[in-house]
Amino acid sequence: MAGFLMGAHMRFRKLTKWEQPENCQPLIFFAQILEELLFDYSLSTYKPSAMNTSLLCGEARETIIEIEKGVITKPNLDHILRELLENLSKDQVAKKLIDFDVATIKSILLDPKNPASSKKTTIELLCRQIDLRAYKKKNEELLINSICISACLKDIRELSRSYITTLLNIGYTSEHINSIASKFFYHDKNEIITGNEAITDFIDHFQEEPNEFLVIYRASKAFKTISNACSSFNVEISGDLSHLEYNLSNYKFPLRDDECFIITKNIKARDPNSAKARSDQKIETIATLFNLFHHKESPTFSHDCLIINQTKQLVHRSKKEINAMHKCIDLTAEKAAPKMNKLIAEFSLEKFSFQKFNRSAELHALALRTDSKENQMINLWIALESFVPAKDESLEISNIEHISKMVIPFINVYYFPKILSRLTSDLLNWNRRAFIAAVKGIEGIGLVEKTAKLLALPELEERRKALKSEFRQFYLLADRFSYLESVFSSTGNIKKALESHTIRIEWQIRRIYRARNLIVHSGKTPSYTSILIENTHEYLDCIFSLFIQLTTKPKKINDISQGFAYLGVFYNEIFKTISQNSRPFDEDLIKRIFQLNTFA
Repeated sequence: MAGFLMGAHMRFRKLTKWEQPENCQPLIFFAQILEELLFDYSLSTYKPSAMNTSLLCGEARETIIEIEKGVITKPNLDHILRELLENLSKDQVAKKLIDFDVATIKSILLDPKNPASSKKTTIELLCRQIDLRAYKKKNEELLINSICISACLKDIRELSRSYITTLLNIGYTSEHINSIASKFFYHDKNEIITGNEAITDFIDHFQEEPNEFLVIYRASKAFKTISNACSSFNVEISGDLSHLEYNLSNYKFPLRDDECFIITKNIKARDPNSAKARSDQKIETIATLFNLFHHKESPTFSHDCLIINQTKQLVHRSKKEINAMHKCIDLTAEKAAPKMNKLIAEFSLEKFSFQKFNRSAELHALALRTDSKENQMINLWIALESFVPAKDESLEISNIEHISKMVIPFINVYYFPKILSRLTSDLLNWNRRAFIAAVKGIEGIGLVEKTAKLLALPELEERRKALKSEFRQFYLLADRFSYLESVFSSTGNIKKALESHTIRIEWQIRRIYRARNLIVHSGKTPSYTSILIENTHEYLDCIFSLFIQLTTKPKKINDISQGFAYLGVFYNEIFKTISQNSRPFDEDLIKRIFQLNTFA
Protein backbone atom coordinates (compact mmCIF):
# COMPACT_ATOMS: atom_id res chain seq x y z
CA MET A 1 0.00 0.00 0.00
CA ALA A 2 1.79 3.09 -1.22
CA GLY A 3 2.36 5.76 1.39
CA PHE A 4 1.23 3.56 4.26
CA LEU A 5 4.58 2.93 5.95
CA MET A 6 4.55 3.28 9.73
CA GLY A 7 7.39 4.87 11.68
CA ALA A 8 7.21 3.18 15.10
CA HIS A 9 8.74 -0.27 15.16
CA MET A 10 10.11 -3.13 17.26
CA ARG A 11 13.82 -2.88 18.03
CA PHE A 12 16.59 -5.40 18.50
CA ARG A 13 18.59 -4.54 21.59
CA LYS A 14 22.15 -5.72 22.15
CA LEU A 15 22.44 -8.62 24.58
CA THR A 16 25.58 -7.35 26.32
CA LYS A 17 24.48 -8.36 29.83
CA TRP A 18 23.58 -11.90 28.77
CA GLU A 19 26.35 -14.40 29.54
CA GLN A 20 25.30 -17.05 27.01
CA PRO A 21 22.53 -15.61 24.84
CA GLU A 22 22.73 -18.55 22.43
CA ASN A 23 21.31 -20.73 25.25
CA CYS A 24 18.58 -18.28 26.30
CA GLN A 25 16.21 -18.13 23.31
CA PRO A 26 13.00 -18.47 25.41
CA LEU A 27 13.97 -15.69 27.84
CA ILE A 28 15.24 -13.38 25.08
CA PHE A 29 11.95 -13.95 23.22
CA PHE A 30 10.06 -13.04 26.41
CA ALA A 31 12.13 -9.85 26.87
CA GLN A 32 11.51 -8.81 23.25
CA ILE A 33 7.76 -9.48 23.54
CA LEU A 34 7.60 -7.44 26.74
CA GLU A 35 9.15 -4.39 25.11
CA GLU A 36 6.61 -4.49 22.27
CA LEU A 37 3.67 -5.09 24.63
CA LEU A 38 4.66 -2.10 26.76
CA PHE A 39 5.67 0.31 24.00
CA ASP A 40 3.12 3.14 23.89
CA TYR A 41 3.02 3.28 20.08
CA SER A 42 2.81 -0.43 19.24
CA LEU A 43 -0.12 -1.49 17.08
CA SER A 44 -3.15 -2.37 19.20
CA THR A 45 -2.85 -5.91 17.76
CA TYR A 46 0.46 -6.27 19.60
CA LYS A 47 -0.51 -4.58 22.87
CA PRO A 48 -1.86 -6.33 25.99
CA SER A 49 -5.50 -7.38 25.87
CA ALA A 50 -7.93 -5.30 27.90
CA MET A 51 -9.18 -8.46 29.61
CA ASN A 52 -8.10 -11.96 30.59
CA THR A 53 -10.41 -14.77 31.71
CA SER A 54 -10.28 -13.72 35.36
CA LEU A 55 -11.29 -10.16 34.48
CA LEU A 56 -14.03 -11.42 32.15
CA CYS A 57 -15.47 -13.41 35.05
CA GLY A 58 -15.54 -10.25 37.12
CA GLU A 59 -17.14 -8.33 34.27
CA ALA A 60 -19.84 -11.00 33.90
CA ARG A 61 -20.61 -10.79 37.62
CA GLU A 62 -20.72 -6.97 37.54
CA THR A 63 -22.94 -7.06 34.44
CA ILE A 64 -25.47 -9.28 36.21
CA ILE A 65 -25.53 -6.80 39.10
CA GLU A 66 -25.99 -3.85 36.71
CA ILE A 67 -28.77 -5.73 34.87
CA GLU A 68 -30.54 -6.25 38.21
CA LYS A 69 -30.25 -2.48 38.79
CA GLY A 70 -31.59 -1.73 35.30
CA VAL A 71 -28.39 0.01 34.15
CA ILE A 72 -27.51 -2.57 31.46
CA THR A 73 -29.93 -4.61 29.34
CA LYS A 74 -30.07 -8.43 29.49
CA PRO A 75 -28.77 -9.14 25.93
CA ASN A 76 -25.36 -7.77 26.99
CA LEU A 77 -24.87 -10.70 29.34
CA ASP A 78 -25.15 -13.29 26.58
CA HIS A 79 -22.28 -11.70 24.64
CA ILE A 80 -20.08 -11.47 27.73
CA LEU A 81 -20.74 -15.12 28.58
CA ARG A 82 -19.85 -16.24 25.06
CA GLU A 83 -16.61 -14.26 25.18
CA LEU A 84 -15.85 -15.63 28.65
CA LEU A 85 -16.40 -19.23 27.53
CA GLU A 86 -14.36 -18.73 24.35
CA ASN A 87 -11.45 -17.40 26.42
CA LEU A 88 -11.86 -20.06 29.08
CA SER A 89 -11.63 -22.85 26.49
CA LYS A 90 -8.25 -21.51 25.27
CA ASP A 91 -6.75 -20.11 28.48
CA GLN A 92 -4.29 -22.61 29.97
CA VAL A 93 -3.95 -20.52 33.14
CA ALA A 94 -7.68 -20.50 33.90
CA LYS A 95 -8.14 -24.18 33.00
CA LYS A 96 -5.48 -25.12 35.56
CA LEU A 97 -7.41 -23.24 38.26
CA ILE A 98 -11.03 -24.38 37.77
CA ASP A 99 -12.50 -27.56 39.25
CA PHE A 100 -15.05 -28.11 36.50
CA ASP A 101 -14.95 -29.14 32.86
CA VAL A 102 -15.40 -26.22 30.45
CA ALA A 103 -18.19 -28.09 28.63
CA THR A 104 -20.16 -28.38 31.88
CA ILE A 105 -19.81 -24.66 32.59
CA LYS A 106 -20.83 -23.90 29.01
CA SER A 107 -23.99 -26.01 29.29
CA ILE A 108 -25.06 -24.06 32.38
CA LEU A 109 -24.26 -20.55 31.22
CA LEU A 110 -25.61 -20.82 27.67
CA ASP A 111 -28.79 -22.74 28.47
CA PRO A 112 -31.66 -20.25 27.87
CA LYS A 113 -33.85 -22.27 30.27
CA ASN A 114 -31.47 -21.73 33.18
CA PRO A 115 -32.62 -18.84 35.39
CA ALA A 116 -30.36 -15.83 35.85
CA SER A 117 -29.84 -16.76 39.51
CA SER A 118 -28.30 -20.11 38.50
CA LYS A 119 -25.96 -18.41 36.04
CA LYS A 120 -25.01 -15.84 38.65
CA THR A 121 -24.09 -18.58 41.14
CA THR A 122 -21.94 -20.35 38.54
CA ILE A 123 -20.18 -17.09 37.67
CA GLU A 124 -19.52 -16.42 41.36
CA LEU A 125 -17.99 -19.90 41.74
CA LEU A 126 -15.73 -19.23 38.75
CA CYS A 127 -14.74 -15.84 40.17
CA ARG A 128 -13.64 -17.49 43.42
CA GLN A 129 -11.53 -20.06 41.59
CA ILE A 130 -9.84 -17.71 39.13
CA ASP A 131 -9.68 -14.44 41.05
CA LEU A 132 -6.92 -12.13 39.82
CA ARG A 133 -4.41 -12.99 42.58
CA ALA A 134 -4.73 -16.74 41.97
CA TYR A 135 -4.62 -16.13 38.22
CA LYS A 136 -1.41 -14.08 38.57
CA LYS A 137 0.30 -16.78 40.63
CA LYS A 138 -0.63 -19.58 38.21
CA ASN A 139 0.31 -17.40 35.21
CA GLU A 140 3.78 -16.90 36.74
CA GLU A 141 4.16 -20.62 37.41
CA LEU A 142 3.27 -21.57 33.83
CA LEU A 143 5.41 -18.76 32.38
CA ILE A 144 8.46 -19.97 34.30
CA ASN A 145 7.78 -23.52 33.09
CA SER A 146 7.36 -22.42 29.45
CA ILE A 147 10.66 -20.50 29.53
CA CYS A 148 12.79 -22.88 31.60
CA ILE A 149 11.45 -26.29 30.56
CA SER A 150 9.17 -26.53 27.51
CA ALA A 151 10.67 -23.56 25.58
CA CYS A 152 7.44 -23.31 23.55
CA LEU A 153 7.38 -19.86 21.92
CA LYS A 154 3.62 -19.99 21.31
CA ASP A 155 3.01 -20.58 25.04
CA ILE A 156 5.50 -17.87 26.00
CA ARG A 157 3.72 -15.39 23.70
CA GLU A 158 0.27 -16.17 25.14
CA LEU A 159 1.41 -16.28 28.77
CA SER A 160 3.41 -13.05 28.42
CA ARG A 161 0.38 -11.25 27.05
CA SER A 162 -1.94 -12.50 29.80
CA TYR A 163 0.69 -11.72 32.47
CA ILE A 164 1.04 -8.08 31.43
CA THR A 165 -2.77 -7.73 31.27
CA THR A 166 -2.89 -9.11 34.81
CA LEU A 167 -0.17 -6.79 36.15
CA LEU A 168 -1.86 -3.75 34.61
CA ASN A 169 -5.18 -4.65 36.21
CA ILE A 170 -3.81 -5.26 39.71
CA GLY A 171 -2.38 -1.75 39.72
CA TYR A 172 1.02 -1.67 38.03
CA THR A 173 1.52 0.84 35.21
CA SER A 174 3.03 0.02 31.83
CA GLU A 175 5.70 2.71 32.44
CA HIS A 176 6.84 1.01 35.66
CA ILE A 177 6.84 -2.51 34.21
CA ASN A 178 8.73 -1.28 31.16
CA SER A 179 11.31 0.49 33.33
CA ILE A 180 11.96 -2.67 35.36
CA ALA A 181 12.15 -4.84 32.23
CA SER A 182 14.51 -2.44 30.47
CA LYS A 183 16.93 -2.36 33.41
CA PHE A 184 16.67 -6.08 34.10
CA PHE A 185 17.20 -7.36 30.57
CA TYR A 186 19.40 -4.70 28.99
CA HIS A 187 20.74 -1.79 31.03
CA ASP A 188 21.69 -2.81 34.58
CA LYS A 189 25.20 -4.18 34.00
CA ASN A 190 25.60 -5.12 37.69
CA GLU A 191 23.34 -8.14 37.22
CA ILE A 192 24.44 -10.53 34.46
CA ILE A 193 21.79 -12.88 33.04
CA THR A 194 23.27 -16.37 33.14
CA GLY A 195 20.32 -18.44 31.90
CA ASN A 196 16.59 -18.82 31.38
CA GLU A 197 16.15 -19.28 35.15
CA ALA A 198 16.55 -15.50 35.51
CA ILE A 199 12.82 -15.26 34.74
CA THR A 200 12.15 -16.00 38.44
CA ASP A 201 14.25 -12.97 39.46
CA PHE A 202 12.29 -10.79 37.05
CA ILE A 203 8.94 -12.01 38.38
CA ASP A 204 10.11 -11.32 41.95
CA HIS A 205 9.87 -7.60 41.14
CA PHE A 206 6.06 -7.94 41.09
CA GLN A 207 5.39 -9.76 44.37
CA GLU A 208 5.07 -6.81 46.76
CA GLU A 209 1.93 -5.55 48.43
CA PRO A 210 0.95 -1.94 47.64
CA ASN A 211 3.22 0.72 49.16
CA GLU A 212 2.15 3.98 50.80
CA PHE A 213 2.90 7.17 48.89
CA LEU A 214 2.77 10.91 49.43
CA VAL A 215 2.57 13.19 46.36
CA ILE A 216 3.56 16.87 46.26
CA TYR A 217 2.31 19.26 43.55
CA ARG A 218 2.70 22.94 42.77
CA ALA A 219 -0.76 24.42 42.20
CA SER A 220 -2.64 27.67 41.77
CA LYS A 221 -3.50 29.57 44.94
CA ALA A 222 -7.19 28.94 44.28
CA PHE A 223 -6.65 25.74 46.28
CA LYS A 224 -5.78 27.82 49.38
CA THR A 225 -9.34 29.11 49.55
CA ILE A 226 -10.65 25.55 49.91
CA SER A 227 -7.96 24.13 52.22
CA ASN A 228 -10.55 23.00 54.79
CA ALA A 229 -12.46 21.04 52.16
CA CYS A 230 -9.19 19.54 50.89
CA SER A 231 -8.35 18.15 54.32
CA SER A 232 -11.48 15.97 54.09
CA PHE A 233 -9.81 14.25 51.13
CA ASN A 234 -6.53 13.77 53.07
CA VAL A 235 -5.03 16.60 51.03
CA GLU A 236 -2.91 19.32 52.66
CA ILE A 237 -2.43 22.83 51.25
CA SER A 238 0.84 24.45 52.33
CA GLY A 239 3.17 27.35 51.55
CA ASP A 240 6.35 25.33 52.19
CA LEU A 241 7.63 21.78 52.74
CA SER A 242 9.83 22.31 55.80
CA HIS A 243 7.50 20.28 58.04
CA LEU A 244 8.04 17.12 55.98
CA GLU A 245 10.68 14.65 57.18
CA TYR A 246 12.27 14.30 53.73
CA ASN A 247 15.25 16.22 52.34
CA LEU A 248 13.92 17.60 49.07
CA SER A 249 16.56 20.29 48.51
CA ASN A 250 18.11 18.44 45.55
CA TYR A 251 14.89 18.46 43.53
CA LYS A 252 14.68 22.20 42.72
CA PHE A 253 10.97 22.47 43.44
CA PRO A 254 10.36 26.19 44.16
CA LEU A 255 7.01 27.96 44.19
CA ARG A 256 6.06 31.01 42.15
CA ASP A 257 4.27 33.85 43.94
CA ASP A 258 0.90 32.69 42.61
CA GLU A 259 1.36 29.05 43.67
CA CYS A 260 0.98 26.82 46.71
CA PHE A 261 1.92 23.22 47.50
CA ILE A 262 -0.67 20.44 47.45
CA ILE A 263 0.30 17.33 49.43
CA THR A 264 -1.83 14.21 48.98
CA LYS A 265 -1.38 11.63 51.73
CA ASN A 266 -1.98 7.93 52.34
CA ILE A 267 -1.99 6.91 48.68
CA LYS A 268 -1.82 3.11 48.40
CA ALA A 269 -0.33 2.01 45.09
CA ARG A 270 1.89 -0.56 43.39
CA ASP A 271 4.32 1.91 41.84
CA PRO A 272 5.04 5.67 41.66
CA ASN A 273 3.17 6.16 38.37
CA SER A 274 0.10 4.45 39.76
CA ALA A 275 0.34 6.56 42.93
CA LYS A 276 0.44 9.73 40.85
CA ALA A 277 -2.58 8.61 38.79
CA ARG A 278 -4.61 8.00 41.97
CA SER A 279 -3.45 11.26 43.48
CA ASP A 280 -4.27 13.18 40.27
CA GLN A 281 -7.78 11.77 40.36
CA LYS A 282 -8.24 13.02 43.93
CA ILE A 283 -7.05 16.55 43.05
CA GLU A 284 -9.21 16.64 39.91
CA THR A 285 -12.25 15.63 41.99
CA ILE A 286 -11.62 18.56 44.34
CA ALA A 287 -11.22 20.97 41.40
CA THR A 288 -14.43 19.67 39.81
CA LEU A 289 -16.41 20.17 43.03
CA PHE A 290 -14.98 23.70 43.40
CA ASN A 291 -16.24 24.56 39.91
CA LEU A 292 -19.79 23.75 40.98
CA PHE A 293 -19.67 26.94 43.05
CA HIS A 294 -17.13 29.08 41.19
CA HIS A 295 -17.20 29.05 37.39
CA LYS A 296 -14.74 31.73 36.32
CA GLU A 297 -11.51 30.19 37.58
CA SER A 298 -10.55 26.52 37.65
CA PRO A 299 -7.95 25.42 40.21
CA THR A 300 -4.93 24.09 38.31
CA PHE A 301 -1.89 22.02 39.24
CA SER A 302 1.38 21.02 37.59
CA HIS A 303 1.98 17.41 36.59
CA ASP A 304 5.67 17.91 37.38
CA CYS A 305 5.49 16.61 40.95
CA LEU A 306 7.41 14.75 43.67
CA ILE A 307 6.25 11.23 44.51
CA ILE A 308 7.52 9.92 47.85
CA ASN A 309 7.36 6.19 48.55
CA GLN A 310 6.94 6.32 52.33
CA THR A 311 7.22 2.54 52.64
CA LYS A 312 10.70 2.49 51.06
CA GLN A 313 11.73 6.09 51.82
CA LEU A 314 12.37 6.85 48.14
CA VAL A 315 11.65 10.07 46.25
CA HIS A 316 10.70 10.08 42.55
CA ARG A 317 10.12 13.00 40.21
CA SER A 318 7.31 12.66 37.73
CA LYS A 319 5.98 14.53 34.77
CA LYS A 320 2.72 14.19 32.94
CA GLU A 321 2.03 10.67 31.67
CA ILE A 322 1.28 10.06 27.99
CA ASN A 323 -2.40 10.68 27.35
CA ALA A 324 -4.18 7.51 26.14
CA MET A 325 -5.44 9.59 23.18
CA HIS A 326 -1.84 10.19 22.08
CA LYS A 327 -0.78 6.52 22.05
CA CYS A 328 -1.25 6.16 18.33
CA ILE A 329 0.62 6.60 15.07
CA ASP A 330 0.64 10.32 14.35
CA LEU A 331 1.82 12.53 11.50
CA THR A 332 4.44 15.20 11.98
CA ALA A 333 3.23 18.78 11.46
CA GLU A 334 5.15 18.87 8.16
CA LYS A 335 3.32 15.79 6.85
CA ALA A 336 -0.05 16.78 8.32
CA ALA A 337 -0.10 20.21 6.62
CA PRO A 338 -0.35 19.02 2.98
CA LYS A 339 -3.04 16.49 3.94
CA MET A 340 -4.99 19.29 5.62
CA ASN A 341 -4.60 21.47 2.52
CA LYS A 342 -5.83 18.63 0.31
CA LEU A 343 -8.82 18.07 2.60
CA ILE A 344 -9.84 21.74 2.53
CA ALA A 345 -9.42 21.96 -1.26
CA GLU A 346 -11.14 18.71 -2.26
CA PHE A 347 -13.39 17.53 0.59
CA SER A 348 -16.97 17.15 -0.63
CA LEU A 349 -19.88 16.11 1.54
CA GLU A 350 -23.39 17.49 1.25
CA LYS A 351 -24.27 19.98 4.02
CA PHE A 352 -25.98 17.65 6.53
CA SER A 353 -23.24 15.01 6.20
CA PHE A 354 -20.52 17.62 6.58
CA GLN A 355 -22.17 18.89 9.77
CA LYS A 356 -22.19 15.33 11.17
CA PHE A 357 -18.58 14.80 10.14
CA ASN A 358 -17.56 18.10 11.72
CA ARG A 359 -19.44 17.38 14.95
CA SER A 360 -17.69 14.02 15.32
CA ALA A 361 -14.37 15.71 14.59
CA GLU A 362 -15.13 18.29 17.32
CA LEU A 363 -15.87 15.53 19.84
CA HIS A 364 -12.63 13.81 18.79
CA ALA A 365 -10.80 17.11 19.42
CA LEU A 366 -12.44 17.48 22.85
CA ALA A 367 -11.19 14.01 23.78
CA LEU A 368 -7.69 15.03 22.69
CA ARG A 369 -7.75 18.14 24.88
CA THR A 370 -8.83 16.54 28.16
CA ASP A 371 -6.85 14.36 30.56
CA SER A 372 -9.99 12.83 32.05
CA LYS A 373 -10.39 9.20 30.97
CA GLU A 374 -14.11 9.41 31.60
CA ASN A 375 -14.53 12.46 29.35
CA GLN A 376 -12.35 10.88 26.68
CA MET A 377 -14.41 7.68 26.74
CA ILE A 378 -17.75 9.51 26.58
CA ASN A 379 -16.69 11.97 23.85
CA LEU A 380 -15.15 9.27 21.68
CA TRP A 381 -18.20 7.03 21.98
CA ILE A 382 -20.59 9.86 21.10
CA ALA A 383 -18.35 10.79 18.14
CA LEU A 384 -18.47 7.19 16.89
CA GLU A 385 -22.15 6.51 17.57
CA SER A 386 -23.39 9.80 16.12
CA PHE A 387 -21.33 9.40 12.94
CA VAL A 388 -22.77 5.98 12.09
CA PRO A 389 -25.98 6.24 9.99
CA ALA A 390 -29.16 5.59 11.96
CA LYS A 391 -30.49 2.03 12.05
CA ASP A 392 -33.37 1.19 9.74
CA GLU A 393 -36.36 0.62 12.02
CA SER A 394 -37.28 -2.50 10.05
CA LEU A 395 -34.05 -4.21 11.19
CA GLU A 396 -34.58 -6.42 14.23
CA ILE A 397 -31.14 -5.83 15.75
CA SER A 398 -29.98 -3.75 18.70
CA ASN A 399 -28.31 -0.39 18.23
CA ILE A 400 -24.94 -1.75 19.38
CA GLU A 401 -25.19 -4.62 16.86
CA HIS A 402 -25.93 -2.05 14.15
CA ILE A 403 -22.91 0.07 15.13
CA SER A 404 -20.62 -2.99 15.12
CA LYS A 405 -21.89 -4.09 11.73
CA MET A 406 -21.27 -0.64 10.22
CA VAL A 407 -17.84 -0.07 11.79
CA ILE A 408 -16.18 -3.47 11.26
CA PRO A 409 -15.67 -3.14 7.46
CA PHE A 410 -13.61 0.02 8.06
CA ILE A 411 -11.43 -1.69 10.68
CA ASN A 412 -10.98 -4.88 8.66
CA VAL A 413 -10.13 -3.13 5.39
CA TYR A 414 -7.16 -1.54 7.17
CA TYR A 415 -6.22 -4.63 9.21
CA PHE A 416 -3.79 -6.43 6.90
CA PRO A 417 -2.33 -3.32 5.21
CA LYS A 418 -1.60 -1.98 8.70
CA ILE A 419 0.09 -5.21 9.83
CA LEU A 420 2.06 -5.44 6.58
CA SER A 421 3.13 -1.82 6.92
CA ARG A 422 4.37 -2.42 10.46
CA LEU A 423 6.26 -5.56 9.40
CA THR A 424 7.87 -3.63 6.54
CA SER A 425 8.92 -0.89 8.96
CA ASP A 426 10.28 -3.48 11.41
CA LEU A 427 12.30 -5.20 8.68
CA LEU A 428 13.75 -1.92 7.45
CA ASN A 429 14.70 -0.85 10.95
CA TRP A 430 16.26 -4.24 11.74
CA ASN A 431 18.43 -4.70 8.64
CA ARG A 432 17.74 -2.46 5.66
CA ARG A 433 20.37 -4.18 3.50
CA ALA A 434 19.01 -7.71 4.04
CA PHE A 435 15.40 -6.66 3.53
CA ILE A 436 16.01 -4.62 0.37
CA ALA A 437 17.98 -7.57 -1.05
CA ALA A 438 15.04 -9.89 -0.27
CA VAL A 439 12.49 -7.75 -2.16
CA LYS A 440 14.79 -6.70 -5.00
CA GLY A 441 13.18 -7.38 -8.37
CA ILE A 442 9.70 -8.03 -6.90
CA GLU A 443 7.18 -5.90 -8.76
CA GLY A 444 4.96 -3.66 -6.72
CA ILE A 445 4.04 -0.10 -5.86
CA GLY A 446 6.02 0.56 -2.70
CA LEU A 447 7.71 -1.71 -0.19
CA VAL A 448 4.50 -2.78 1.57
CA GLU A 449 3.13 -4.42 -1.58
CA LYS A 450 6.50 -6.11 -2.12
CA THR A 451 6.42 -7.39 1.48
CA ALA A 452 2.97 -8.89 0.85
CA LYS A 453 4.30 -10.73 -2.20
CA LEU A 454 7.45 -11.85 -0.39
CA LEU A 455 5.31 -13.42 2.34
CA ALA A 456 2.66 -14.93 0.10
CA LEU A 457 4.00 -16.10 -3.25
CA PRO A 458 5.11 -19.78 -3.34
CA GLU A 459 7.83 -19.04 -5.90
CA LEU A 460 9.58 -16.73 -3.42
CA GLU A 461 10.13 -19.41 -0.78
CA GLU A 462 13.94 -19.43 -1.19
CA ARG A 463 14.04 -15.67 -0.62
CA ARG A 464 12.01 -16.11 2.55
CA LYS A 465 14.38 -18.79 3.81
CA ALA A 466 17.41 -16.59 3.11
CA LEU A 467 15.86 -13.65 4.96
CA LYS A 468 14.82 -15.78 7.94
CA SER A 469 18.37 -17.09 8.30
CA GLU A 470 19.47 -13.50 8.96
CA PHE A 471 17.17 -12.94 11.96
CA ARG A 472 19.52 -14.79 14.34
CA GLN A 473 18.71 -13.68 17.92
CA PHE A 474 15.87 -11.36 16.95
CA TYR A 475 13.40 -14.09 17.90
CA LEU A 476 10.35 -11.82 18.03
CA LEU A 477 10.82 -10.62 14.45
CA ALA A 478 11.50 -14.20 13.30
CA ASP A 479 8.31 -15.39 15.03
CA ARG A 480 6.26 -12.51 13.56
CA PHE A 481 7.56 -13.14 10.04
CA SER A 482 6.87 -16.90 10.25
CA TYR A 483 3.37 -16.33 11.62
CA LEU A 484 2.44 -13.89 8.83
CA GLU A 485 4.04 -16.19 6.27
CA SER A 486 1.65 -18.89 7.49
CA VAL A 487 -1.38 -16.55 7.44
CA PHE A 488 -0.63 -15.37 3.90
CA SER A 489 0.09 -18.86 2.58
CA SER A 490 -3.54 -19.40 1.52
CA THR A 491 -6.86 -17.60 1.24
CA GLY A 492 -8.29 -20.01 3.81
CA ASN A 493 -5.82 -18.82 6.44
CA ILE A 494 -6.53 -15.18 5.58
CA LYS A 495 -10.26 -15.83 5.98
CA LYS A 496 -9.71 -17.51 9.35
CA ALA A 497 -7.60 -14.56 10.57
CA LEU A 498 -10.21 -12.02 9.42
CA GLU A 499 -13.05 -13.95 11.08
CA SER A 500 -11.09 -14.10 14.33
CA HIS A 501 -10.32 -10.37 14.12
CA THR A 502 -14.00 -9.59 13.43
CA ILE A 503 -15.08 -11.45 16.58
CA ARG A 504 -12.48 -9.61 18.69
CA ILE A 505 -13.61 -6.23 17.31
CA GLU A 506 -17.27 -7.07 18.02
CA TRP A 507 -16.39 -7.96 21.61
CA GLN A 508 -14.33 -4.81 22.04
CA ILE A 509 -17.01 -2.48 20.63
CA ARG A 510 -19.53 -4.00 23.03
CA ARG A 511 -17.06 -3.62 25.91
CA ILE A 512 -16.52 0.03 24.98
CA TYR A 513 -20.29 0.52 24.98
CA ARG A 514 -20.66 -1.17 28.39
CA ALA A 515 -17.80 0.89 29.84
CA ARG A 516 -19.44 4.07 28.58
CA ASN A 517 -22.72 3.02 30.22
CA LEU A 518 -20.99 2.22 33.52
CA ILE A 519 -19.28 5.62 33.55
CA VAL A 520 -22.49 7.49 32.73
CA HIS A 521 -25.04 5.53 34.76
CA SER A 522 -23.05 4.06 37.67
CA GLY A 523 -20.11 6.43 38.03
CA LYS A 524 -17.70 3.48 37.75
CA THR A 525 -14.54 3.57 35.63
CA PRO A 526 -13.21 0.10 34.65
CA SER A 527 -9.50 -0.55 35.31
CA TYR A 528 -8.93 -1.21 31.59
CA THR A 529 -10.48 2.08 30.40
CA SER A 530 -7.19 3.42 28.96
CA ILE A 531 -6.97 0.47 26.56
CA LEU A 532 -10.59 1.01 25.50
CA ILE A 533 -9.84 4.69 24.84
CA GLU A 534 -6.91 3.73 22.61
CA ASN A 535 -9.09 1.27 20.70
CA THR A 536 -12.03 3.65 20.27
CA HIS A 537 -9.66 6.37 19.09
CA GLU A 538 -8.11 3.96 16.59
CA TYR A 539 -11.52 2.94 15.22
CA LEU A 540 -12.62 6.56 14.86
CA ASP A 541 -9.37 7.63 13.18
CA CYS A 542 -9.67 4.72 10.76
CA ILE A 543 -13.21 5.76 9.78
CA PHE A 544 -12.24 9.43 9.42
CA SER A 545 -9.21 8.53 7.30
CA LEU A 546 -11.18 6.39 4.88
CA PHE A 547 -13.99 8.97 4.64
CA ILE A 548 -11.51 11.70 3.78
CA GLN A 549 -10.04 9.52 1.04
CA LEU A 550 -13.48 8.66 -0.35
CA THR A 551 -14.60 12.29 -0.43
CA THR A 552 -11.46 13.76 -2.02
CA LYS A 553 -10.26 13.17 -5.58
CA PRO A 554 -11.37 10.89 -7.14
CA LYS A 555 -14.59 11.60 -5.26
CA LYS A 556 -16.52 8.35 -4.75
CA ILE A 557 -19.20 9.55 -2.31
CA ASN A 558 -20.90 12.77 -1.21
CA ASP A 559 -22.73 11.76 1.98
CA ILE A 560 -22.10 9.64 5.06
CA SER A 561 -24.60 6.89 4.24
CA GLN A 562 -22.93 6.37 0.86
CA GLY A 563 -19.55 6.07 2.60
CA PHE A 564 -20.71 3.32 4.93
CA ALA A 565 -22.49 1.55 2.06
CA TYR A 566 -19.38 1.80 -0.15
CA LEU A 567 -17.10 0.32 2.51
CA GLY A 568 -19.63 -2.42 3.28
CA VAL A 569 -19.76 -3.53 -0.37
CA PHE A 570 -15.99 -3.11 -0.79
CA TYR A 571 -15.23 -5.30 2.23
CA ASN A 572 -17.85 -7.92 1.32
CA GLU A 573 -16.26 -8.29 -2.11
CA ILE A 574 -12.85 -8.86 -0.52
CA PHE A 575 -14.29 -11.41 1.91
CA LYS A 576 -16.18 -13.15 -0.89
CA THR A 577 -12.94 -13.47 -2.86
CA ILE A 578 -11.13 -15.25 -0.04
CA SER A 579 -14.17 -17.38 0.86
CA GLN A 580 -14.65 -19.02 -2.55
CA ASN A 581 -11.89 -21.55 -2.03
CA SER A 582 -8.66 -22.01 -0.13
CA ARG A 583 -5.75 -21.71 -2.51
CA PRO A 584 -2.20 -20.33 -2.62
CA PHE A 585 -1.73 -16.71 -3.60
CA ASP A 586 -0.77 -15.34 -6.96
CA GLU A 587 -0.07 -11.69 -7.82
CA ASP A 588 -3.56 -10.94 -9.15
CA LEU A 589 -5.18 -12.39 -6.05
CA ILE A 590 -2.93 -10.28 -3.81
CA LYS A 591 -4.04 -7.12 -5.63
CA ARG A 592 -7.72 -8.12 -5.40
CA ILE A 593 -7.60 -8.98 -1.71
CA PHE A 594 -5.37 -6.25 -0.37
CA GLN A 595 -6.31 -3.53 -2.87
CA LEU A 596 -2.94 -2.06 -2.00
CA ASN A 597 -3.32 1.09 -4.05
CA THR A 598 -6.97 1.90 -3.36
CA PHE A 599 -6.39 3.61 -0.03
CA ALA A 600 -2.92 5.08 -0.54
